Amino acid sequence: MERLFFAVFIGMVSTAGWSQNLVLKPVVDERTELMSIVFRLAGSKEYMNQDIKRYSDSIDLWFKPYQNDPVVSFARKLRIFHFVAYDAVMSMAVHLEIDKGTVGLKRGTRQGSIDKRWGHTGDKFVLLLNDFYRKSDFHTFFLSKKALFVVAETRFSKIANTVDLAWYEKFFGSKPAGTFNLLISLCNGGENYGQRIMFDDGNEDVYSIMGSRATDSLGFPVYDAKIQKTIVHEFCHSFCNPSGTKYFPELKTVAGKFYKLVKENMEKQAYGDAQTMIDEILVRACVIAYYRDHGVKPARINQLIRAEQASGFLWIQELTDALGRYEASRDRYPAFDSFMPEIISLQKGLAPDKVLRETERNRPRIINFSVKNNSREVDPTTNALILTFDRPMSKISYGMTYGIGGKLCYP
Repeated sequence: MERLFFAVFIGMVSTAGWSQNLVLKPVVDERTELMSIVFRLAGSKEYMNQDIKRYSDSIDLWFKPYQNDPVVSFARKLRIFHFVAYDAVMSMAVHLEIDKGTVGLKRGTRQGSIDKRWGHTGDKFVLLLNDFYRKSDFHTFFLSKKALFVVAETRFSKIANTVDLAWYEKFFGSKPAGTFNLLISLCNGGENYGQRIMFDDGNEDVYSIMGSRATDSLGFPVYDAKIQKTIVHEFCHSFCNPSGTKYFPELKTVAGKFYKLVKENMEKQAYGDAQTMIDEILVRACVIAYYRDHGVKPARINQLIRAEQASGFLWIQELTDALGRYEASRDRYPAFDSFMPEIISLQKGLAPDKVLRETERNRPRIINFSVKNNSREVDPTTNALILTFDRPMSKISYGMTYGIGGKLCYP
């Protein structure tokens, strides 16, 4: 999910004549920043990014008088009582339009296009949002950050241009009857979102909304090439989620059993129910298929699968293998949605407890550590901790955690 710009123009990509050299134009979009800042004022942790300090400090200074504005208070209630947070906020953002200083809902969108968590509150929220936009002089604030946005867009373009958009039509058997849009958000920190707008005329626009975290020595955002994987991931949501929703009643029983086993892990990633987990595992398996189709070596593909298993997506190996069969049988399965009954059959044939045990059995284990467990007299001059695993470990990627006690217990 990403977007940022100085007008309501969004980096559009024509769907005519799809080819390998389609180019994404990353933009900072005023609507995204407006929604992010309102929910930041409402105390939503996912929009409390402090990493781009030259931006966050100016937000906190400019909008300090509006911390208890009616739209901010309403946003707090929506979060508490309707769980409007994370991607639901961005769903509303892409459904907005700003015309001649007035914020309103985009015309011609299909009923049900906006995230269901908004329920019947959308109209009231937009009225309050429009009032906030006017009296806070939001547009002037947005324009004042143009230099920062241009740097973000320029730097992100180098990565965005490496995404093969033609793959989506080839793999999923369909393409959006609209545009691909890549938006950068400086308020979202490490959170990224995939969104879609459905129109009454059958057109669809898909969005990848990317957060920003790292900066250079001058405080301008920088982006690592690894973020390409996240762009691919977020666009996949617009193709996978409709199938996940459509077939979830048939996936629900076994999905619930899997979710119960990994609930704590899922909740840490803000995946609060089994249906969200289904959407995510479909997307993550498709991302692995993307890299497999682009010549990534099997050893690296295996690492991607193991990483997803560690994140709680226990049957992603089986699902990824199934997608290989899907790609080899496109005469029988012309589109991803037509293969979903096979995925349902696959999932129903799995025993969640058994899959979990097998996953645990395959995890690397530490068999030796240079500091004895529970030691209280460790030499303070020690400058290296040596861990020995029961197998060779990847040199390509690594991870770290603060441990069971979380960040507050980290020395």
